[in-house]
Amino acid sequence: MENYFNFFLNNLLDYLDEGVFFTDLSKNILYCNNGAEMITGYQLTEIANKKYCDIISHSDLNGEQLCETQCLIETSMEEGKLQENFMFIFHKDGHLVPVTIRTFPVYDKADHITGFIELITDNSRQKFGQAKMNALTQAAYIDSLSELFSKQYLENRLQTKLTKMSDAGKAFAVLYINIIGFRTINDLYGVSRGDKILKMVAKTLATAISPPDIIGRWHGASFITITNTANKSLLLLLADKLKRVIAESDFSLNEETIHVKVAIGYTVAQSSDTLDYLIERATKASLAPKEMATPSELPVVEDDATSVKKLKFAFHSRRSDR
Repeated sequence: MENYFNFFLNNLLDYLDEGVFFTDLSKNILYCNNGAEMITGYQLTEIANKKYCDIISHSDLNGEQLCETQCLIETSMEEGKLQENFMFIFHKDGHLVPVTIRTFPVYDKADHITGFIELITDNSRQKFGQAKMNALTQAAYIDSLSELFSKQYLENRLQTKLTKMSDAGKAFAVLYINIIGFRTINDLYGVSRGDKILKMVAKTLATAISPPDIIGRWHGASFITITNTANKSLLLLLADKLKRVIAESDFSLNEETIHVKVAIGYTVAQSSDTLDYLIERATKASLAPKEMATPSELPVVEDDATSVKKLKFAFHSRRSDR
């Protein structure tokens, strides 16, 4: 009967969309279901008996690591009850996934804690229903590669905001984000793998943008964020957050890990702006000569102790007030 119950339980868990992890008191992974494999990218065969915190890395909205300061397993052990928090985890491919994590202890018959269960809900699925996504794609409002808003949608949105700004004085700003050295990635790995990196970067950027701000793909390896603030301090904070979530993400291609960094420029919209002039200022801000990569900062391939090649790209953030 016990074997039948275990068989039934395992099959039930594998039908859940949520990720389920079981760990022992030492945080060693004993089990994860199909949902956990889908959300994290790791297969149970890869991570069984390994430390949970060594595999599943948590961060907050600003990209700060939480495993040492806000470990839900540790808190659950101390308080003996359910712990819940919204945070980000790093997918095996390197991009960030917004999740809600619920952690609670498992007790034996003697009321002793014997391990922990961690439930992970993927919040990225809540951003768009599939039907809405399909409708937006058909209307050319979603870029097919990055799955972000398309250039056409961004142009329409910016033109509308510029018109409203001249009528009602509603200020806003634009951030221009460009992947540094992306042509080198395509040359080294090929276009199809370069597209994979671009898609992972797009997903990671999207997790760091909070409504009503939006982000879309402008062209090539560049993205645009439209934000409803003209406060330069807040714009710098946003640029820094985007920088950090990309810099702390490891993007994997087969056995190689690529560290991608971006150049970011921002500009505050003016009532006299045209769409072209607005984008031109933001673009120039991200490509200002003294902020461009020096020869020593261009992509370098290195072999580390595990023979994993890492491409290093320099991040630079440049602002434009006008």
